[in-house]
Amino acid sequence: MIYFKRIFLILIIFSFFTNIQAETKKFNMVFVPASEKGDESDYVNLISIVEKITGFEIKTVKVTDYNAAVEAMRAGRAHIAWYGGKTYIKAAEIADAEAFAAGVRPGEKDAGYFAYFVVKKDSKIKKFSDVKGKVLSLNSIGSTSGDLIPQVELAKINLSTINKDHFKNVFYAGSHDACLLAVLNNKSDVCGMSSRNFEARLADNTFKLDQVRIIHKSDRVPPPPLAYSKRISLEDRKKIKEAVLEAHKHGEIGGYGGKMSHYISVKDSDYDVLRNVVALLKKNKN
Repeated sequence: MIYFKRIFLILIIFSFFTNIQAETKKFNMVFVPASEKGDESDYVNLISIVEKITGFEIKTVKVTDYNAAVEAMRAGRAHIAWYGGKTYIKAAEIADAEAFAAGVRPGEKDAGYFAYFVVKKDSKIKKFSDVKGKVLSLNSIGSTSGDLIPQVELAKINLSTINKDHFKNVFYAGSHDACLLAVLNNKSDVCGMSSRNFEARLADNTFKLDQVRIIHKSDRVPPPPLAYSKRISLEDRKKIKEAVLEAHKHGEIGGYGGKMSHYISVKDSDYDVLRNVVALLKKNKN
């Protein structure tokens, strides 16, 4: 009788752990390709901590461009994403994306960042208006600080990336890092790029500060958010958000641009300013 009770107990325990394993929820996370370094590598620790807190399994998914990151969530191949601001508003429109958190860098209180216009130290370009007639490199179509905001800043001085009389050439390098390297390697006279990538590449010695000059800095740009699909249950979204917001209490975490001190809550309406900018640019082009 004791023997059968032991067997029964073992079966119950085995069934319990089998059910736990079977019920582990799995989510895919996608990243816009902002850096040559591989943006998903900055999120390894954060993802690991979120997995431990929630019990979920999160797998990273790589894509080749900004539109592909939106399409991945729209098609259900990705459930969580790190987007740039402009890409996020597109994902919110067509892919049921919802922004929920953004990383704050050590020593800072705000998650926002900027678009920089960068030239080589010995460039003849001394002020922002001097970029007229030069070769301009940008990140990728769809990038916030490497496409949208540079267009806005140029419009303020009556320049347009699509006016052939305003620039000798305008090209998209494919990432913020490549945009900067185009300047350093004399392929471009000036680049418009993210302040986050500028600082990250400076920190890892990709370039030295005495090699370049920042000739213009944009107004604050809303932070690139973490977003999840509204197709995820409300309960699971709440668990993911709470885990991200408390992740810094469980170990060192990273995000866009490297190490982060913590994450703060963001909401969809925080990106209305970018929606207004996109609408304005479209109106001006028509």
